[in-house]
This record gives sequence, structure tokens and C-alpha cells, in this order.
Amino acid sequence: MGGEPVCVLTDIEKTYVSGGQPALGPLSLTVRQGEILGLRGRNGAGKSTLMAIMAGTLRPSGGKLEYGAGVRGGIGYVPQELSLYGSLTGLENLRFWGLAAGLPSRYIKKRSAWLLDRFQLSDKARARVDSYSGGMKRRLHLASALMVTPRLLLMDEPTVGADSSSAELILSMAAHVSSLGCAVVMISHQTGELERLCHRILTLEAGLPAGWEELR
Repeated sequence: MGGEPVCVLTDIEKTYVSGGQPALGPLSLTVRQGEILGLRGRNGAGKSTLMAIMAGTLRPSGGKLEYGAGVRGGIGYVPQELSLYGSLTGLENLRFWGLAAGLPSRYIKKRSAWLLDRFQLSDKARARVDSYSGGMKRRLHLASALMVTPRLLLMDEPTVGADSSSAELILSMAAHVSSLGCAVVMISHQTGELERLCHRILTLEAGLPAGWEELR
């Protein structure tokens, strides 16, 4: 991919126990505009740690993290654990995350309606999220991260527990935002998902790069 750098990591490390072995790194990586980068590896390989560092929710122990111009305020992060409020409706969840991002009310209204329609949730917009199926929750989970039009979209197992139609909507949206120039980084253990979407796949072993696969 020849797009502009969106996120650049240089010799990034993360150690959770003082004096212990790093859980991640040292690792250097550049993610570029419009590419979809897959992260592969066994549980504990460092994938989620790397993604959390890229999202800015986890501070590295060493190394340097740099974002491209305008990226810091345009990061959509979809952790594996659902960040939804079951007692609120789908629409209320989207409004909450829009307000948390500091978006204007008029924009929140339009963006919420578009995302609910795109993820085929309009008819459930005013239903409590704790009444949603697993696949519906996964769709809304991604929608909440897309309230801010992202420059960098980070997805950690976005289709886990989702039915096939929900997974298709989620993967199609990832491809769509990539086509608009958003950089996407995705973790998946689901067979064929990374191969279908990604331009490159990085395999991690014990926190270190173990190989690259160039697909497009």
C-alpha cells in the first residue's frame, strides 16, 4: 500500500511486570491510509496489546507511537469486549458515544440514523440493547465506533459470536471505510476473514513479529 502513514510504531514494547519479559516487542510497524492490516497469532501473542497501544488506551513501556495529521481525534476502536449499555436503546447508545466524542447534536442525529440503517438495526433502534441478539450487539458495537468518521479503525475480533449475516455486514463495512481511505487493523480467528479483507497479515509469536503475508 502506498498511502500516507496513519500510525507509525517504532521499537514499541510493553512489559506488564517490572523486570519481566515484554508481552510485546520490540516491534516497528507502519499502517497506511486505505489499507486493511490483519493481526494473527495464538492467544497471548500480543495482538490485543498491540491494538490497545495503537488505540491510545494502553501506554507502551518503550518506543515511539506517532499518528498522521488529524488521526488522533479520528480513531474508532472496537475491543473484543462489548462497550454497550444494555439498559439503553440502540439509538441511545449511539447518541452516548457521539456525545462522548464531542460531536454536534445535529451530526449525531444524522450519523446515528445512517449507521442504524446501514447495519439493518433501524427497526430495533428504540429497543433496549439487552434484548438484542449476539449478532445485533456486534453490529451496534461497530456502529458505536463509527460515530466518529474514522481515519483509523481498530477491530479486535469484531464478528466473534455473530451470525453469518451480521458478520457479513461487519466485514462489508470494514471494506467500505477502507475504500474511503480509512486505515483498518483487524484481529480475527474466524477462518478466511483476514484472507478475504486484508492487504497484509502480520503474525505475532510471544509478542514479536513472526512473519508477513502480502495478499494485495
